[in-house]
Amino acid sequence: MRIVIFLLSLLFGLTLGAQQLIDGVAAIVGEKAILYSEVNQVTQLFAMQTKVNAYSSPDVLQQLRARALEELLNQQVLLEYARQETILVEDRNVEMQLEQSLKNIELQYGSLQKAADAFGVDNYKIKSYYEDQIRNNLLVEQVKMELFSDIKVSRREVEDFYMTWQDSFPDKNPQVDFSILSIPVELGTGKLERLSGQLLELKADILAGKISFEDAAKQFSKDPGSAANGGSLGFVGRGVFVKPFEDAAFALSPGKLSGIVETQFGLHLLRLDERAGDQIKVSHILLMPEPDEVDRQFTSNKLEAIRENILSGKTSIADQVDSLVADEYVRSLKGRMGLTDISLLPEDIHDLLLNIPLENLSMPVFSADQYHLIMVHSRVAGGKVNLADHWSEVESMSLEFKKRDRYQTWINDQRERMYIQLK
Repeated sequence: MRIVIFLLSLLFGLTLGAQQLIDGVAAIVGEKAILYSEVNQVTQLFAMQTKVNAYSSPDVLQQLRARALEELLNQQVLLEYARQETILVEDRNVEMQLEQSLKNIELQYGSLQKAADAFGVDNYKIKSYYEDQIRNNLLVEQVKMELFSDIKVSRREVEDFYMTWQDSFPDKNPQVDFSILSIPVELGTGKLERLSGQLLELKADILAGKISFEDAAKQFSKDPGSAANGGSLGFVGRGVFVKPFEDAAFALSPGKLSGIVETQFGLHLLRLDERAGDQIKVSHILLMPEPDEVDRQFTSNKLEAIRENILSGKTSIADQVDSLVADEYVRSLKGRMGLTDISLLPEDIHDLLLNIPLENLSMPVFSADQYHLIMVHSRVAGGKVNLADHWSEVESMSLEFKKRDRYQTWINDQRERMYIQLK
């Protein structure tokens, strides 16, 4: 959904830019005209997606324009078919996606009015554009769903697909299905107190005018994503930050500094910069305590004791994940991460993941600033794609291939039946 919203935002910006150009009709499908500006918009979008300089070569530009026109023609064929067959989408689905799109616009710009000002249009034009695009996208998906609902592939079709295309498949990385319990290094007594004192001194200097908040963030904040911007995190709504940070930020008045706010990331000093409806613009300075060898050994010993309790049946990985892990996604999985491409995991635990006996619980292992207990349940070898180890993936690719084949045949048939004129 985020990708769709991003593309809608991008197309909206390109649309407004295209309104400055002299427009014309590139094609007509049924009752709908496709404008040159629309072709230019999608051409630019394709160029950005493929990271191609469309204007470096007339041939490249022409190829992208042709592809863009084909895409727009096919979309209008789908929409014209939906109109002819009176295929409808529920208004509530449009409204739900429209609300999410507008929220994202507000997150990016601070408010819908600020977005409208940035684009030089009225509010209603933004809403109208998004509503039309979302409705069209849902109609297209509805037609495709009806078109593909009965498509299945037999075992013989999957095998034939594999025999035909096996040399085109890229080699696979090994995959592991594993469970993991991860805990951060616990800090010894006194570290947070000393760090809190440093942050309070920094706050006093800011209030006394000895240093600006922005300069303090650039010099001392350990948040690489915001320090360079003077600590600014931009406009956000509720549900973005961890709860202690969010509660403190939304409780502030504009221009005011918070007290010390502790999260799993460290200690924060917050400043509320601006409030716009349900959105706030907030800046922060983050100080993170540095664990030492004593802290690391303490955490390792704690995890080793948990390991002994798991092995003796007094507890389980799932129970300990629920009790100790803050990450909601990992907790929802109860630590069982499922079949995962090993290239997505830290390199320093690859050997463990590939060599530990199955269903054995590892000793505590340090990686990515945390200690972990890991149990591998199964492995899929890497290398050349084969039907024994990668059946479900080949089956999925075979099904998609069959869908594309039907789609192209159907599109060609519809284009023969419909009134289409290229200008």
